[in-house]
Amino acid sequence: MNDAAHAPRLSLDFPALMTRVAPLLLGKPNQHLSNGDRLRFGNNGSVEVDTVAGWFSDYEGNRSGGVIDLIRLRNDCDVAGALAWLEQQGLKDPSTPAERQRDVPQPRRPVNAGFYDYCDENGVVLFRVERRGKDAVPPFLQHGPDGQGGFHAARGCMQGVRRVAYRLPEILAADPDTIVFVCEGEKDADRLAALGLVATTNPGGAGKFTNDLAAPLRGRRVVALQDNDDAGEKHVAAVLAALDGVAASSVGLLLPGLPAKGDVSDWLAGGGSSDELVRLAEAALHQPIDTFEIADLGAWARFEPEPKAFRMAGVVPEGEVTLFTGPGGTNKSTFGLQLCAASAAGKPMLGIAVEPGAALYVTAEDDDRENHWRLKKIASAIGTSLNDLAGKLSVVSLRGHLNNELAIFDQEGKLRPAPAFALLRSTIQATGAKLIVLDNVGHLYIGNENDRGQVTGFINLLYQLCREQGVTIILIGHPNKAGDSYSGSTAWLNAVRSQIVLQRPDDGMDPDARVLTLGKANYARPDQQLTFRWHDFALILDKDLPDDRRAELAAIVGANTENAAFLACLAERAGQGEGRQVGPNSGPNYAPSQFEGMPQAKGLKRNRLKAAMDRLFAIGAIETHTFRNSSKGRDVTIIRATPNTPEHLSRTVPEHLPQTPPNSSPEHLPPHTPLLRKGTGAAFQGSAPVPQATTDQPTSGTRVTATGMILAPGETGDEPIPGFDDWGGRA
Repeated sequence: MNDAAHAPRLSLDFPALMTRVAPLLLGKPNQHLSNGDRLRFGNNGSVEVDTVAGWFSDYEGNRSGGVIDLIRLRNDCDVAGALAWLEQQGLKDPSTPAERQRDVPQPRRPVNAGFYDYCDENGVVLFRVERRGKDAVPPFLQHGPDGQGGFHAARGCMQGVRRVAYRLPEILAADPDTIVFVCEGEKDADRLAALGLVATTNPGGAGKFTNDLAAPLRGRRVVALQDNDDAGEKHVAAVLAALDGVAASSVGLLLPGLPAKGDVSDWLAGGGSSDELVRLAEAALHQPIDTFEIADLGAWARFEPEPKAFRMAGVVPEGEVTLFTGPGGTNKSTFGLQLCAASAAGKPMLGIAVEPGAALYVTAEDDDRENHWRLKKIASAIGTSLNDLAGKLSVVSLRGHLNNELAIFDQEGKLRPAPAFALLRSTIQATGAKLIVLDNVGHLYIGNENDRGQVTGFINLLYQLCREQGVTIILIGHPNKAGDSYSGSTAWLNAVRSQIVLQRPDDGMDPDARVLTLGKANYARPDQQLTFRWHDFALILDKDLPDDRRAELAAIVGANTENAAFLACLAERAGQGEGRQVGPNSGPNYAPSQFEGMPQAKGLKRNRLKAAMDRLFAIGAIETHTFRNSSKGRDVTIIRATPNTPEHLSRTVPEHLPQTPPNSSPEHLPPHTPLLRKGTGAAFQGSAPVPQATTDQPTSGTRVTATGMILAPGETGDEPIPGFDDWGGRA
């Protein structure tokens, strides 16, 4: 028999030999096997024979191999004895000892229980994995071909070796409709195979399932079994990613009742069965595929769409997160609390309709004393009382509390809801609030405000409340130093559908005036503005002031306008250099005469500029300065602004200062610029002080009335106010 004829004949007959050998050796001499059969022998089917690839597995003895290995195992002989036995049974032609040694086929499964063989499509072993035990380092070791027909674990032994899925021949031989189970290890795959299931795994451990290993699973139904630990979860994710677009269907399955770090073998040892495993796998494969929620356009066609609803008409859209920003001291907190009170009371907000409903105001900046004081004033301003608001408006102060952040971010930047978020959700549920004001973002967000991902995640967390609880949220924030209406990443603005901005008017003439602008308005015109004012710790419209108060306010605004014009003219002339300066006395260099007609004078006549000069002298905003003019040989007196004189003079307490009932003693009043003309301040009944006649008596003919009004010479305080009727008519 020549070598060319003999070697391939054995290779071709190898599976056929198993059909004859297995019944003889396993106590079933009359059992007839056909090529392609796969049967079990022994107690509980502990020995499996596969005639496709020509191997056997003894799961009780934890031994496996090919035909020669089976003969050696059952007859307790060596390779030569196994070949001789085949000749005795008439299953092999006689051969010389040299031929017997040459013709021994490469074993497909080792008798040594510590190895797992990875075979190609024809059952030829490509490499082996040694199980060395948990205490070994490493616990598993790959063995590549040694070039002499065996395998070794030398350095570089796996270089160039093709990686294949474990039990590849069984996968290829299985019915295409049979579920293929992907396990995390060879032990689990063998355990499932012993139960008659098709199972595989990958070399290298968890997370090493590659696209090449997925190729034999094309068009098949695959279930990836998850070990009950983090590594198992990540491994299943990697398997499913490799199978995407390859398998007909694939799904991960975490078996019920698995202990920590448990696997499918533990589940079977705990009473699970192959039938139950298949049932769970079928259920998982037939679960509806997870997708984004898709709108039903057919249902939409059956009714008319509804316009966007608003909590505050045209300003605060229903069910959205509105970003509410503005400089410090512009009364954003007052606005938020007043809007909540208006919602709870069913009252309009600054003349604009507000959807009635329970409201929740959460502040991390003000304590209960401050909130009590402010809400008492607000209730009076909108025509309600604290008793009427009880049960419908909930006020929460987090000032002084720790851990107020609603979310945290892990090392990977992934958002995790914090305990405070759960408290906020339960508070919303307990109060039934539909309008939520959060004051402010600086206390509730601890991520990087310039990180788009973190900012978007935080806003989406708030939208989760909007969706789940059916609420509208106003998130109060601050602008940045560059002048933008928000601080940090543009994601703050991009993630919301509405932004409102609260500011003072640009002219600065009336520090109590406020302008609300729609900074971003997906549901309204963004150029809309609402003008109103801060008055006695609440926000009101100008038209809601009594007539006499409006007249006083108009006078104050007019005086401030005149003062600002005078200071602007003075600054312009001073900037033109020596010789362009102006003086306080009648003559060619008289300031009011020189200023009349200048662009900075805004059309004011000489008498109004003189009144402004007298007021500014009275409050110390300007002063005279005398110096020796050597070229003229005489002293010259000029007017100059006092150091640190602001362009526009503020007269009211900004909201960030303590706004408590003012003490009647002057020493307890906050420092303030005295009133320039009429009334008790632009914020009437507020805490603005009046000048003290004993220390701040005006000069140059001005006088101070008993109520603290500063009047220019010739003024009585009852003069008509130009343009007052037009001004007073504006809302």
